[in-house]
Amino acid sequence: MPEENARAAGRLWQAIDDNSLTPVPEEERKSGWYLSWLPAGIATSLLQLTIAGTITALVGSVLGLVAGALVGVFVMALGWLFGNIARVEGLSSTVLPRFYGLGLRGSAISSLAFGVMIIGLLASENVVLYHGTLFAFGWPDSTGNRVLIYGLLTLVWVLLSMFGIKMVTRTSSVLVVVFLCLLAYMTFRIYGESPVTLADAFTQASTSVVGSEEARFFTVVGMLGGQGGALILVNADYARYARGKGAVGGVSLTGVIMLDIVGIALGILVLTGGNKLVGDHLVASGQATPETAVAAAGALATHNTGAYFVILSGVLGFALMYVAQTKVQVLNVYSGALALSNLCYVLSGRHPNRLVMILVANAICLLMIAAGVFEKLSGFLSVLGIVIIGFIALAIADFYLVSRWRPRPPGVEVVNWAGVGTLAFASVVAYLLAETGVFPFGFVASTVIVLVVYPLVRLRFGPRPGAEEPAEAVAAR
Repeated sequence: MPEENARAAGRLWQAIDDNSLTPVPEEERKSGWYLSWLPAGIATSLLQLTIAGTITALVGSVLGLVAGALVGVFVMALGWLFGNIARVEGLSSTVLPRFYGLGLRGSAISSLAFGVMIIGLLASENVVLYHGTLFAFGWPDSTGNRVLIYGLLTLVWVLLSMFGIKMVTRTSSVLVVVFLCLLAYMTFRIYGESPVTLADAFTQASTSVVGSEEARFFTVVGMLGGQGGALILVNADYARYARGKGAVGGVSLTGVIMLDIVGIALGILVLTGGNKLVGDHLVASGQATPETAVAAAGALATHNTGAYFVILSGVLGFALMYVAQTKVQVLNVYSGALALSNLCYVLSGRHPNRLVMILVANAICLLMIAAGVFEKLSGFLSVLGIVIIGFIALAIADFYLVSRWRPRPPGVEVVNWAGVGTLAFASVVAYLLAETGVFPFGFVASTVIVLVVYPLVRLRFGPRPGAEEPAEAVAAR
């Protein structure tokens, strides 16, 4: 009996760990169809609709879709290249930089950047859910309600995230369909009950008066670029399970289409098209006047998307939205825990229990909510996107370019100083170029700088003899 209990505990730990620091075995590889539900789940969320509402307010519907398409092409190219490295090595997106670009200790940079990014998105989704819940029940924003709602949300995410990619995939595939069906019902109601037409929604002009149109467009592209960097890394966490290049391509393409095209289009359909009905509801319930109805509806579209579900689909629709939203939060926790697992290992040398990392990720999420990350989301995505896209480009340069002239050593460097130095240089220069307006697309600048500078520096100065750790470093591989 004790032996059976020990074996059961071992199987449970293995399911929870989910190859967090080790290569995915061949027998666990999946098809592209199976894996593509995961990025679809990430992209169909309340936060993505909120971002779509912000994009439309800043640049209008047409330019919003143009920005999404442009960024999508860029993200698709980098995502396929990086995802294929994950497939070949079988490693998660934050473990890969140990071997390509940053070295063992240097990969703490990539884990920290991605961990902060993905947990920040987790926190922002929780904030949107919280405000939607308050709107649905008419509750005030109080300390007691914050403890209750955020506490329950955290508990659900922990429980659903414990059992790795199998549970995540099962959750995502069903709930993507639920979410899309709910949006279809809301769209049918919007265009059946209001004088708004599809043409009106998709030609909506900007409603923002802050900054020039050019500056607002640059803000939107920077926001989407940072979000795209997170998508590339999340997709790589799934692509490590892929059986072939075609599956990697399917995962990357699905993520880009759903995030940068479908997500924005759904936001335009529901948020822009639904403004009239939402405004009428706010006036009828005494929450706005006829003169302020449009502005009040616009504020909900950019800060409280859940309210649209309450108004346009009733209590049942709100409940279905809540259930459907679990898919993206489970996926965010999943990737956040993977990033923290690598960060813990490279700093301490110990393989952490992923359950502990799930708990830590949710604890950090609560701290970020308290720090107001949602209110700083645009700048948060743009700045971190520069660093994240930079180390993605490092891995691509190392795998596809440098390895052609200099095979990678059998061990693992403690720190790849050529990569760390190039990433620091590219990130600072790209940030300064964006901030000064010389070249506003920081994530593009960091990519170009890395792809040009890193191969030259790496082939000239590294790796140094004796810089590898063949024993303990390769053990985690």
